[in-house]
Amino acid sequence: MLVASRKPVDEIGHSQDARERTEPMPSKSGPIIDVRALNKSFNQGDHRLAVLDSVDFRAAEGEFVSIIGPSGCGKSTLLNIVAGLDEPMSGILEIHGKQDPRRLGTVGYMQQKDLLLPWRTVMGNAVIGLELQGVSKREARARADALLDQFGLRGFEDEYPSALSGGMRQRAAFLRTVLANQKVFLLDEPFGALDALNRSQIHEWLLSLWRELNKTIVMVTHDVDEAIFLSDRVYVMSARPGTMTLDIPIDLPRPRKLEMLTSPAFVDLKAKLLATIRAEDASKQPGDLS
Repeated sequence: MLVASRKPVDEIGHSQDARERTEPMPSKSGPIIDVRALNKSFNQGDHRLAVLDSVDFRAAEGEFVSIIGPSGCGKSTLLNIVAGLDEPMSGILEIHGKQDPRRLGTVGYMQQKDLLLPWRTVMGNAVIGLELQGVSKREARARADALLDQFGLRGFEDEYPSALSGGMRQRAAFLRTVLANQKVFLLDEPFGALDALNRSQIHEWLLSLWRELNKTIVMVTHDVDEAIFLSDRVYVMSARPGTMTLDIPIDLPRPRKLEMLTSPAFVDLKAKLLATIRAEDASKQPGDLS
């Protein structure tokens, strides 16, 4: 069913039993993120550049939602607005049922760049959010230490970012995001630095973590396989100015296994998504902003 709308990870520690548990279905209590008719423009020289056009988007409590679309269509801009780093020109944005202009810090946000502070160690970067929340250094380090094995960072906690591979930097950044302990995680191309093997390993690990924590996750990605494999629903954004053109439920059984990437249902979903993205990409205008 298609709903049209214009307006280096190593073997990460988790048990076989944890992987085999049935994943929870999203809550039916209503959206934890509710975006309606959202518009955003930027100044570009002597004119305004429309980036988002009447965007409608929702994510239910405990749901995993991905957003895909052509480069420069406004996906990252939308996440920045939800996170409180930017403001829309018009429209409605509710998080936890409230419109709050002071929403910065109310969601966990992992951006495309890891944004690790070069003068802080892996441990120091992981706990910075907790320290800003007023958690003592001792307690913050204890919380991070409890997750080092799960994130494949044990033995690297005293290293500086310059000594890490791209994949390890991403894992350190994701650990920092998880430690913020928000109900909503926003992930902007979180696994782009990983090779194919490590990426598949972290996909299964992320689903296990999502299952255990029951978080709402909104992820921007250019990887269609990744979006389908991880998500309950996938939104497709149009070329700039971005709007949601499709909202596709991913009715694949959970727990997800890598073998399903070749199943007829998976292949059919991928074909529909790719056809939509290619059509949008063909209409893309020059001078894109993401």
